[in-house]
Amino acid sequence: MSVVGTERAMSSVGLGRTLRALRDPLLLFAVPVAFALLLAFVGYGNSWPIGFDFRGTLWEPARALLDGMPIYPEPTREAVLVGNPAVYPPLFILASVPLALLPVTVAAWIWLCVLGVAMFGSMWILGVRDWRCLVLAVTSPVVVHGLFYGNLTVFLVLPLALAWRYRDKAWIAGVAVGAAVAAKLFVWPLVVWLLLTRRYRAAAWAAGSAALIVLGAWALVGFQGLRDYLTLLRAVQDVYAVRSLSLSTVAGSLGASVSAAVAVAALAGLACLGLAAWLVRRDDGDRRAFSIVVAACILSSPIVWPNYAALLFVPIAIRWPRLAPAWFFGYAVWLAGALAPDRVAVDIGPPPAGVVEQAWLWSHATPTGWFATAMCLVVGAVGLTAALSRRHR
Repeated sequence: MSVVGTERAMSSVGLGRTLRALRDPLLLFAVPVAFALLLAFVGYGNSWPIGFDFRGTLWEPARALLDGMPIYPEPTREAVLVGNPAVYPPLFILASVPLALLPVTVAAWIWLCVLGVAMFGSMWILGVRDWRCLVLAVTSPVVVHGLFYGNLTVFLVLPLALAWRYRDKAWIAGVAVGAAVAAKLFVWPLVVWLLLTRRYRAAAWAAGSAALIVLGAWALVGFQGLRDYLTLLRAVQDVYAVRSLSLSTVAGSLGASVSAAVAVAALAGLACLGLAAWLVRRDDGDRRAFSIVVAACILSSPIVWPNYAALLFVPIAIRWPRLAPAWFFGYAVWLAGALAPDRVAVDIGPPPAGVVEQAWLWSHATPTGWFATAMCLVVGAVGLTAALSRRHR
């Protein structure tokens, strides 16, 4: 080979090495981060400032508590149509009191950072050390949705990670599950997972800690709103069970009543739990059952938003601690939303002051059902794939 040919070959090898060295930093860091920023600044352009959910569900009730005012709205349909009513049990409202001392915008940015750290820390707790997976988790569209709106669901990834990491320590796993249930009831299937895996002490810790946390926190606020709390939850369900991204919404778009639509989601959740009961007796049954139970939490909930899917990163991290296609599932959810037909908005008028346009449409316009169907399919596919695939030992 001539000297010129040798130099060209060496140049090609060097170029190939350079491109391979730049591949991951460009495709798995720069692109996801840039996409997340575009989604926040452009995709949610009509929802600024950040923290709409945080403001209504945590900051405002915590501020009301400091001012001696009621922390919950009236248990009526009209009171929840604003899109971010205070409906959480008092635990995280009390925890948000220090943030309520700050201006809401400052507090919302701090809360965004808390949620981001919780997401990153959860992946670390589960043993994920591949930087590509950590970046994809924190910048996933379903996580960015939760970070932007300040939704508490993203924080629940942390107790789920702790429950799995310390599953053989009854009190840690139990309290982690109990705290998650006390924050958002829709994760109750995790208690069933503890029972299916014969962690009876952990299940007792979960039930006891959830009851203690809820009642203890309510006692600290003088049991404000307790009498009307179930009525408030029913009002929220009546509005959003057929207007979110749940199986209930899918059923509602096909003409089912709210009660029937909620029953459809509940039956799907029970079917998932039945599958978990079958999987738990198989090889690697503990992990497999956990994976499908996490999916059951989402599929059985009558109200689901994109950020609920962030919980799937826990079984993904357990099954695939290094880069795998499942880490990109959030982009499938985003694409489904981008391609779905618009909601049917008939004479709903402009949103009131302080209510973002997107939330106003979600609470008033009629969904087509396509986005909800796609969301449920993605959740089911990820849960089943994680549950049915084998881990290499």
